[in-house]
Amino acid sequence: MSLKTPEALSASKKDTFAYVTIKDRLPVTITKAIDYLSRFRSELIERYSQDIIGDLKNSIELLSQLRYELTTDKKFKKITDSGSDSKLWNTSLEELESQIGSDNCTWFKSPWLFAECYVYRRIREAMLLCTTGLKEYDPYEKSKLQSYELSLNSVFQLITNLCPLDLNEEKQNQSLMHERFRVIVEALLWANKNDLSLSSGNDVSSKIQNLVELLDSFRSNVLCDHTEELWQYLKNLKLEKENRTVCIDIVLDNCSIELAADLILCDFLLRNDFVDKIRLHGKAFSWFISDVTRSDFDILIQQLQSSNSLVINNFLRRLNNYMQEENRLELNCENSFWTLPYSFDQMERVNPDLYSEFKTTSSLILFKGDLNYRKLIGDLDWDISTPLTEAVRGFKPTSLCAIRTLKSDLVANLDRANPNFIEMIKNYPDSNKWMITGDYGLIQFISF
Repeated sequence: MSLKTPEALSASKKDTFAYVTIKDRLPVTITKAIDYLSRFRSELIERYSQDIIGDLKNSIELLSQLRYELTTDKKFKKITDSGSDSKLWNTSLEELESQIGSDNCTWFKSPWLFAECYVYRRIREAMLLCTTGLKEYDPYEKSKLQSYELSLNSVFQLITNLCPLDLNEEKQNQSLMHERFRVIVEALLWANKNDLSLSSGNDVSSKIQNLVELLDSFRSNVLCDHTEELWQYLKNLKLEKENRTVCIDIVLDNCSIELAADLILCDFLLRNDFVDKIRLHGKAFSWFISDVTRSDFDILIQQLQSSNSLVINNFLRRLNNYMQEENRLELNCENSFWTLPYSFDQMERVNPDLYSEFKTTSSLILFKGDLNYRKLIGDLDWDISTPLTEAVRGFKPTSLCAIRTLKSDLVANLDRANPNFIEMIKNYPDSNKWMITGDYGLIQFISF
């Protein structure tokens, strides 16, 4: 065990991705929101009525003020809207002030995790302070809709390739089932490249068109691969189903093709009776631009309904049965914990009910994507070889799995002797930039 907990990542150090994010990426993210509200003013007035003109002006002013505060490193302000999580956010700010001092509660001095989460909550505040229907408007809606459109063929292709027309073929061929699981997990990983927050809202779906065809070429970029350990664990859960109800949880990341990959995994596990139930956890409002909300889920389902493919139609029918008839698949987008600035080791203190639910009813929590990974290991500057069991600190409600492409400069549980790592590091002998490109991935699993 480490003798000392590492420092939290912060924009106070100029050679970090945290600094690049606060200095360059987040101002662009805010500017995009301002641009959408300005550029599509007429369209929004037609959609909501003339009553929103005052709200549009106020929202743009609030976002412009937010951008000014960020770029000039001002102190964080309390949340002033009437959102159900406002009190929780202001409590978290008070806690931060007591931990690092009020003078350090600024954009560049505070922990990166808090600062980046806070900007999205302030963007939300700029909308919630509206008095008209604009209150619920997502200023990144246009970016997301464009991503949905551009990735639609890739989504169709993914489902067609990874979901069988004959459901008996896997049951009759265990090696086929095993291989399909491996490919689905790889698709889950690399679909995570489609992250609009990394590009400040610019579409990145072109990077993973024809995803299934790219999986072989991506395999050497997996720096830690516990797919086999995860497979064996799920097989054991399948045996335990005879004596108890087996439930697992998936904490979602991005919408569009990544959500489609998540649902393909759910279908695989449910139709082959590995588990009795899967609970999906999304976000209550637009978060890091492309994180899954209930609206994103509904849009994906609507897109799939436009297909004439028998495979996709059957896939949709199974999803509907899991959710509506059998109650084996549920989507929860109401819990505010996922849009707070806390790392997961604080869950038991901040949201004891959620922690207790995981501890008493879940056999596995699968965390998708970069932000969930950052929260899992505390957004701390761990040595890359630190065991994941140590890096998660007090968060051990049940067995854990993390699947992410690397888009921030922190990671744990890497083996420097891993052939993939050795090959990768040749390209980055004096740099940590391999941690932020999204070109390298992890499939990590720990059992408690």
